[in-house]
Amino acid sequence: MKRLAACGLALLTALAITPGTASADRSSARYVLAITDEGTGQRSVTTLDCDPAGGAHPAAEAACAAIAEAGSIEAIPPDEGFCTMEYRPVTATAYGHERFEQTFGNHCVLRLAKGEVFAF
Repeated sequence: MKRLAACGLALLTALAITPGTASADRSSARYVLAITDEGTGQRSVTTLDCDPAGGAHPAAEAACAAIAEAGSIEAIPPDEGFCTMEYRPVTATAYGHERFEQTFGNHCVLRLAKGEVFAF
């Protein structure tokens, strides 16, 4: 578990200090996404590249489409659905092209709120 956290931190650091290039396509976007279980401290981390869709994210195309349609992770509208009232808070974070951080009551609430972006 510590190794996963260290790898995630290394990815975040590398993304933060990597300079952009003048020839890079302005529409391309790179993200490091993380979900942290606030009760256990367990963290899941993945990468997402958009335009073209790629990275380690298992549903990169759907995640990029959701971001593109809304304009940002923050602006993604929540889906309708039902979740249990179980309180197991998780914090979703994104670094890179956009910075985002929000805590949700549980994984189900996160999934309804941000769809495929944090489905990993």
